[in-house]
Amino acid sequence: MAHGLMYAVFAFSCLWGYREQLVANGPAYRKKAFLIAIAIGIAYGGLTEILQATLVPSRTGDWFDFVADIVGTCIGAFVFHLFFHRKK
Repeated sequence: MAHGLMYAVFAFSCLWGYREQLVANGPAYRKKAFLIAIAIGIAYGGLTEILQATLVPSRTGDWFDFVADIVGTCIGAFVFHLFFHRKK
């Protein structure tokens, strides 16, 4: 639960920083920005789980946490889309 919420906020924040460019540059730029934000969230989630499993003795990497990271990232991007890019 915490992973999903954290990564939803992360993806939303990534896209929030580019909101003016997303509106101004059209659908191709918007699609690319969404894919990049999602890819960054997934890569970051995977990297943190790998580092926890290999470098931190008191922590373990967990596939379920990684899946929660992916789902949260996608939800954050989707919520951003709902609020800022719906057709009027």
